[in-house]
Amino acid sequence: MQSKMNYLKIILFLFIISQNVHGQFAFNNIEFELKNPPSSSYKIIQTEKGKLKKILEFNDNGKIIFDYRETEIPPFFKWKEPHRFIYANEYDTSGRIIKRYDFNSNAGLSIYSYEYGQNPLTKTLNTQEYPQNEDYKQNTNTYAFISKFKNFEQLKKSEEVSTIIASPKIKGYVENLNQDSKPIKIKEYSRMYGDTIVTSIEYNSKGEELSKKVVGISTNEVKREVISKFGQNSEITEIINFRNGEKTSVYRFAESKKPTENSETEYSERNGILNIRHKIFDKDGYLTKVSVFETEFNGDLIIPVTSDLRKTSEMIYKYNKDGLLEKEIMTNYKTGKKDTRKYKYQIEIE
Repeated sequence: MQSKMNYLKIILFLFIISQNVHGQFAFNNIEFELKNPPSSSYKIIQTEKGKLKKILEFNDNGKIIFDYRETEIPPFFKWKEPHRFIYANEYDTSGRIIKRYDFNSNAGLSIYSYEYGQNPLTKTLNTQEYPQNEDYKQNTNTYAFISKFKNFEQLKKSEEVSTIIASPKIKGYVENLNQDSKPIKIKEYSRMYGDTIVTSIEYNSKGEELSKKVVGISTNEVKREVISKFGQNSEITEIINFRNGEKTSVYRFAESKKPTENSETEYSERNGILNIRHKIFDKDGYLTKVSVFETEFNGDLIIPVTSDLRKTSEMIYKYNKDGLLEKEIMTNYKTGKKDTRKYKYQIEIE
């Protein structure tokens, strides 16, 4: 699971960088959703200023089978090529993922395979990794060559995939599923805790996640708890971390929805400051604006969004006739900086 762990660390690092640079926004973060998708398989190619940014390939059922992305990197890495990602999926006849390709130009190349059992209902993850050579160095974007893969068939037939498939399988986790195929218990080894952990999950009658408890097997100690409470149009979640039976940190966040206004608002508190992200959607459900506010935290997570709040940044999204992101405009009110990105598309129907 080393590549997966490296990947998660890199994503978190780049997310923190993007928040600092772009006022809590990441550019080109809207997923492709055509207003009238073809009934057959198709591919969407996105470019910015003539440079390739994304490729998404869909099967006949509208499921993503190939996802290629190029993202910005912090300048101090001094890489000659962009940070690249490939995610590709294979499905069984029931539409369940049975294999996931996870290629990261910096962290490595992995294939995750999933096996499903019936009595009880289970889902088992196995991991296979592309071997690192002796010259490998961290954070050098070693696998930038994955740009050669432009579709799923190229990827599956590649020498790299053949090499990975020939490598040993390492069991990652086993999930026990309920009748809705949602996990109710997950058993896995955690590098973070240096122990095998069991995660127990409970849901309400609507299938919403009420609680999650992570326990270390060797000591039977609770490592983390996640508790969610649902209102008519709201959700409040509390994440509690433990060490040696004592609470070490508590993180709370919330979300509220106003269906009649086509809006959602997310709240999170940190160091006495309440951060608010207010989202506006059009009649077709496309996100058109996100405004970020800050105010002092006075004990209530969910508060009204008014002009009294300090607006720190805002992103405006505009779409073409097909429903694909065409332009995004970010304004950082703390620095006074304004940035605009424009995208073009090619749709290939097979």
